Amino acid sequence: MAVKPHLPSTQAWLADSWQRSIGAGLSEFQLPQELRLDASELKQKHEQYQMLIALVQSHALPLFNQLMAHSNSRLLLSDAEGYVLRHWGVSRYSTKLADVALDIGVNWLEQHKGTNAIGTALTAKQAVSVVGEQHFIRQNRFMSCTACPIFSPQGEMLGVIDITSEQQRHTQQTLMLVSSLAQQVETALLCHLPDSHYRIDLAAQPNLLNSGWQGIVIADSDGRIVGCNPMAKQLLSHAKVGDSVEQYLGDNWSRAGGFNQHLDLHLQTQPLNIPSIKSRVATSNKSLNQLGVRFRDPQLERAWQHANKVITKQIPLLVLGETGVGKEQFVKKLHAQSARRTEPLVAVNCAALPAELVESELFGYQAGAFTGANRTGFIGKIRQAHGGFLFLDEIGEMPLAAQSRLLRVLQEREVVPVGSNQSFKVDIQIIAATHMDLEQQVAQGLFRQDLFYRLNGLQVRLPALRERQDIERIIHKLHRKHRIAPQAICPELLGLLMQHDWPGNLRELDNLMQVACLMAEGDDTLTWLHLPDYLAQKLAAGPLKVDPLNAQLLNTQLLNTQLLNTQLLNEEQPLGEVVKTGQNSASHPLAGKVVSGKATSGKIAAQPAVTAVQSDSLHEAIYSNVLQAYQASDGNVSQCAKRLGISRNALYRRLKQMGLKG
Repeated sequence: MAVKPHLPSTQAWLADSWQRSIGAGLSEFQLPQELRLDASELKQKHEQYQMLIALVQSHALPLFNQLMAHSNSRLLLSDAEGYVLRHWGVSRYSTKLADVALDIGVNWLEQHKGTNAIGTALTAKQAVSVVGEQHFIRQNRFMSCTACPIFSPQGEMLGVIDITSEQQRHTQQTLMLVSSLAQQVETALLCHLPDSHYRIDLAAQPNLLNSGWQGIVIADSDGRIVGCNPMAKQLLSHAKVGDSVEQYLGDNWSRAGGFNQHLDLHLQTQPLNIPSIKSRVATSNKSLNQLGVRFRDPQLERAWQHANKVITKQIPLLVLGETGVGKEQFVKKLHAQSARRTEPLVAVNCAALPAELVESELFGYQAGAFTGANRTGFIGKIRQAHGGFLFLDEIGEMPLAAQSRLLRVLQEREVVPVGSNQSFKVDIQIIAATHMDLEQQVAQGLFRQDLFYRLNGLQVRLPALRERQDIERIIHKLHRKHRIAPQAICPELLGLLMQHDWPGNLRELDNLMQVACLMAEGDDTLTWLHLPDYLAQKLAAGPLKVDPLNAQLLNTQLLNTQLLNTQLLNEEQPLGEVVKTGQNSASHPLAGKVVSGKATSGKIAAQPAVTAVQSDSLHEAIYSNVLQAYQASDGNVSQCAKRLGISRNALYRRLKQMGLKG
């Protein structure tokens, strides 16, 4: 009988974390299997986060060494996905710490490690201490851990900084120390924003200017705000990126020290000179505002670099690509790292709006402009995007009447609501996207030529998934995203996934992986057997980019797998009938598939390697397949049946025939 975990009742956040650990299927009495990055994946993480690692080392590590040098403690940094990136402190872990795998490359999310400081801080998005018995997994209860999230200047959670000790019990002072370390890193991130030239510290009292709790504004050489911390946003309630510092702090703000009588604030201004870290991490290509954004495909990376250059100049951007390639995510990343990141990103799906509502949705309308209009009117999507980004998705679907009004907005930078004579100035960055050929639309009279040229300031094309050089990395990334526990992908399935045409691109692959991982819950390897029939047929329906030999081998393997399970599921059907049924089944995933440069007729029997399957060899294959699955499941019938994709009763019958069950 399973022992029911005793939920802690003292703190709500802790009880919630234990409940999540139980919901993830963990047992407090069993050390869970670790999820660890391989060498190449870890190298990619280090490249992606090298600036963050460098800033932790230069701004947080010195204070940690000063206060914790003589304790048996380590300072750890994880990314937002829970993977430990680096650690500093004691040179060697004790046997206990080594046993629980608190090491570089290991994932410490709650779903994999239960309640712990790193995983719980990521979930709660706040600083937490998990001490001794508060850990969900019993083997972790010998240590004390305190962690605090690190946020970018744009508010994105980048990772967690953590102090872990084996013997010392953490107190409120440890929590304050970790929070202070995270704050030091966040301030350094702020000072490393692109074009940062001045740092202005603000406080109500002069003794608070260097307290760590002061407001901080970062300005460029022209005195325009490029970033500010939460305290500065509170002290300067309406300040935003791009504003002039002078309009808030007066014309004397650039002096070394001063006092603003209007705001009753003390000021301390200093020029920023931070070339060392910038040169060390090559910020020309990996500046802070692109932290975490790096594309492994050359074509996609080129589109990203070109797009980043034009959005700073208010040049319209036209993003082309097939359905599902990630156009919306691409635009979201552009917005998140742009100078307009604190202003809204307003997305409009032109294809989803009825033709009669497009104009009122985009341009807004005056109260009582038409029957059914809101009594107070509507500001419209374009004015909602003032100061930020307006993303017009599926622009090729926009009605011609709305196109002419949009052209005027782009030309005059002002909008007139429906039913009104008053115009409103707007400051927006326009990005349009479509899967259509707009030049062909123009030729057919379906899209205005003048609007096309106005939108086409810079045109970038996002590659289809089948064209991307990093497709294997994407497959593994989505597999890690959806898998329930540590799990591999069998080479045969991986090869098929890489060679598939993917007409639905990333969206199609993500959906398939989500379902397949759910079907494979509890198994060590994701295989073809875990795909539901309709997904297997869909995956195999498109043309494969393989040579004739590999195509024939793949056909043979998949058909034999189907025949094995058909025989396992139907013990009463003669084996010869099974082979006959399998050979002529048009429902097989590879029926009608293009292989060896020729299309089959929908009957797998057309392939010589498949028609050579005989009863004896099939019996041997069934015996071998069942035996391997049974041994891999350590004699667990339920798990073995799940691996084979058959019922327990069918498996029991087969095991009795094989002499493995009485």
